[in-house]
Amino acid sequence: MERDKVAKFSQYLSYVVLLINVSVLVTFLVLAIFTQSESIFNNFARTIVSVSILGVIIFFFSLKVNKSEPKSNLLLQFSFLFAYFFSLLQLTGGTNSPLFPLFYVFVTISAFYSIMVSSILVAIALMYELFIEVYAKNQSLHSILVLDGPNALTLISIFLFSSWLGYKYRKGIVERSTMESYTKNVSADKSKDRAILSNIADAIYAVNLKRELILFNERAEEITNWKSGDAVGLPCKKVMNLKNEQSISICEKDCPVLAVWNTGENVTRDDMCIFGKNKKDIRLEGSYAPIKEMDGKVTGAICVFRDITKKKEVERMRSEFVSTASHELRTPITAMSGYIELVMNNNVCKIDDKAREYLTKAFNTAGAMSVLIKNLLVVTKIEDRKIEYDIINFPLKGLAEEVIEVFKNRAAKENIELKFLASPNLTIKGRAIGRSLDVRADKEQIREVLNNLVENAIKFTQNGSITISIDYDDDFAKVCVADTGVGIPEDGQKHLFEKFYQVDNSATRAVGGTGLGLYITRSIVEAFGGRIWVESAEGEGSKFYFTVPRSLD
Repeated sequence: MERDKVAKFSQYLSYVVLLINVSVLVTFLVLAIFTQSESIFNNFARTIVSVSILGVIIFFFSLKVNKSEPKSNLLLQFSFLFAYFFSLLQLTGGTNSPLFPLFYVFVTISAFYSIMVSSILVAIALMYELFIEVYAKNQSLHSILVLDGPNALTLISIFLFSSWLGYKYRKGIVERSTMESYTKNVSADKSKDRAILSNIADAIYAVNLKRELILFNERAEEITNWKSGDAVGLPCKKVMNLKNEQSISICEKDCPVLAVWNTGENVTRDDMCIFGKNKKDIRLEGSYAPIKEMDGKVTGAICVFRDITKKKEVERMRSEFVSTASHELRTPITAMSGYIELVMNNNVCKIDDKAREYLTKAFNTAGAMSVLIKNLLVVTKIEDRKIEYDIINFPLKGLAEEVIEVFKNRAAKENIELKFLASPNLTIKGRAIGRSLDVRADKEQIREVLNNLVENAIKFTQNGSITISIDYDDDFAKVCVADTGVGIPEDGQKHLFEKFYQVDNSATRAVGGTGLGLYITRSIVEAFGGRIWVESAEGEGSKFYFTVPRSLD
């Protein structure tokens, strides 16, 4: 933008200088034709005419220069103007000319543009004065200092003062330009942020360290029935007034913002609700995160939340349907299994081998359906958080041995060796374990975890072995159930603990299953703060690991 302004001014100046050059040539020609004076042909006049001719010729070249280097053309045109200015000085008395003080004006004005240009003008003025006094007037150095010293000192003083003012002026322009650019960028960023926040489908609010609202987007206005202008600046509690499912205030007892600040980690809640404008509770799901400066200092928190009232209602209806259907199916399936078992009893009925084969398949199918119904009920309770845990301290090794005793006969029928492998050295990082090896969890739930893992291992192992081992660290006991079975392909391992997922291969199709066992297992382990994972390769067996927190005493 600045370059365009310089180019435009330089172009206008080129035409002005051209007009002066043409005027000088025309004036010289008129005087040469209509006067008989020989004085117009002196050296000074010839020099001026030569400068004018040169200026006319250079004009066409200067227009091209102006397009690529406007500042160079500007200096070129000013050089012609100064040539004429010095000519006028020479005609009107040199350093004694009334036009000489114009140098002060030129130096002052140029200092606001460039200190270098102003310095050049001062040097030219001093050299011109020295040239006139020494060569033209043949003055001595002492005479020059006495007569022209004050003029030179005045010129230098004006240069220094103008240079200081020019520096301040240019610095102010740069600062204003920087500030305007920064303000423009900030305004653009704010406009962009407002546009983004306005178009986000989820509601957003943010608070400072006093838990006062500093951000409230349009979607939040729709859900809470508060206007952004009214909400911003107020305490979050007054606007959101969050409650849990028991209608207890979250803002007072269990504020997720405080949890974010205390832990430094994101917090997600789906058990919140607010009082809606239709006088009904609106169920909310929110994700909280800390707001940090570049140095990591926490300055607030931000929450992205959404209305999940319909989602929760659908989940409630689904859970009720699954629970009701499961209970209704349980009775006839149990009765059917009992009648089939009764028919297969040789003391009650006499059936041939073909019929017994069919009845056995029917009995196994009924049993599988019973397991499916049981798992569905467990999943429903897990998702509705209705499972009550009896947390106690107990020895994990003893529980593992009990599970092995239950499955030993079944494993033997499949030619599988089921065993417990004791840890050879009970040490943690080179030092002996000093406290109890008990773990703290619900014993029956951990038994269910071991039952599921061992039962799966038996299903997918033929003529091999299954080993249960336990290792300990400072905080957790790590259980490993290792088998020598068919193994799990790598692409199936990442979905293994999801609901209704089964690895798609010939082994799983032959064995069958509900696809809920490992999902239930994972949910139980995570309920006690542990985690579960698998290490396996297809055809090389599998190792299922899970952790249980150790007791504190």
